[in-house]
Amino acid sequence: MKNPVNQETQAQSRDERIGALAYQIWEEEGRPDGRSEVHWYVACEMIDAEDAAAEPLPTWLNKQDAKPQAEERPVTLELKKKSAA
Repeated sequence: MKNPVNQETQAQSRDERIGALAYQIWEEEGRPDGRSEVHWYVACEMIDAEDAAAEPLPTWLNKQDAKPQAEERPVTLELKKKSAA
């Protein structure tokens, strides 16, 4: 079972990262009024992409761990002609 305190800390840390990035985006856009939700959404997308890039690949995607595959052979299909009766 995961520690609820740790989950709360992680969520708070994520929200703090998003808030800081949203603020930075707001400043870079010239501090426009009425766009806080857009800035928050963009920051969320950027943080999620950043976190996803930092996660290790699952073992089945890690090519170093992959076993060599048997040589693939082309599949051929033979169609049988119906005999005219």
